[in-house]
Amino acid sequence: MNSKYRMIEVDAQNIDDMVSELLEYKSRGEMVSTVFNGRTIYSDTVSLDGAYLAITGKTKAEFEAFKKAEEKKIEERMSDPNHPFHSLLNTDNK
Repeated sequence: MNSKYRMIEVDAQNIDDMVSELLEYKSRGEMVSTVFNGRTIYSDTVSLDGAYLAITGKTKAEFEAFKKAEEKKIEERMSDPNHPFHSLLNTDNK
């Protein structure tokens, strides 16, 4: 770690919240860094797309599109009455 940065722990559950927190430090002129999902992110260079790229390999828009596509695939599989998941939900004791 670069010694000009003070390492902090952010109280964030997602990338957006982590970036917001680091931007608060940046607005006060504080040079801090944090590790999020194994990636070190710095307050003076942080951007939403930059953080998404570093952590997920995708921009925020790309990540959201990927997430939406995956959720659609799951929904389609779950709506198939022949999907094995439905047999787990069958509570009939026949």
